[in-house]
Amino acid sequence: MWRIGIDEAGRGPVIGPLVVGALCIPETDLPMLHDAGVTDSKLLSKSKRVELDAWIREQAEIRKWVIALHISKPAEIDRAMALTNLNDHEVTLFASLARKLRIEGRGILQLDACDTDAGRFGNNVASRLPDWPWDGWSMDSRHGADLHFLAVAGASILAKVARDRALESLATEIGIEVGSGYPSDPKTIAAVPQLIQGTEPHDCLRWGWATVKDAWGRVHNSPPPQRPDDPNSPPNAQRTLF
Repeated sequence: MWRIGIDEAGRGPVIGPLVVGALCIPETDLPMLHDAGVTDSKLLSKSKRVELDAWIREQAEIRKWVIALHISKPAEIDRAMALTNLNDHEVTLFASLARKLRIEGRGILQLDACDTDAGRFGNNVASRLPDWPWDGWSMDSRHGADLHFLAVAGASILAKVARDRALESLATEIGIEVGSGYPSDPKTIAAVPQLIQGTEPHDCLRWGWATVKDAWGRVHNSPPPQRPDDPNSPPNAQRTLF
């Protein structure tokens, strides 16, 4: 029996990417995650998340677990939301990773639901899997899945560490402290006005977020521009890492 756990980090921030992580692991190896201290990434210190991220990746090499990440940049999020909404965008990402991690045998696809209706979220993901149900597989979509399922907890750590590293790289690149990227973070609040001084908001911002629209309006007395289409990628194009 296999478990595929999928979770996300960075749904609500105004700065930086949304990252969806997935971990495929045999049921017999789940006790290893428990013994290592794997749990919901929000309950772990940053140093512990980094430690466990490295451990999961090391064990994946040794034991043939499969890891995948989708890094959805702000421009991709804005373009997706111009067409649908954030829930639908995440459905697309979760389904994409599920397809990539599909493995022969029996198992359970475990999702940390992003919709207020967990069952609806699971049904929507299933609708993006053309051959679902897979032979011998079932799906469990629920809120707080990272507290209930070790494979989802592992995925949450992978996603969170990847997002944190993306923000650290961004801060180094632009020379501005951006904090966590959440609108409630004082460092993020201070960074946003510095990132809207040009003719367009900085690319690291989610232009469609109210925080950016309000800040842009105060500085420029007009609504922010819309994201231009990306001529090199279809809508919702994502970067997938293994």
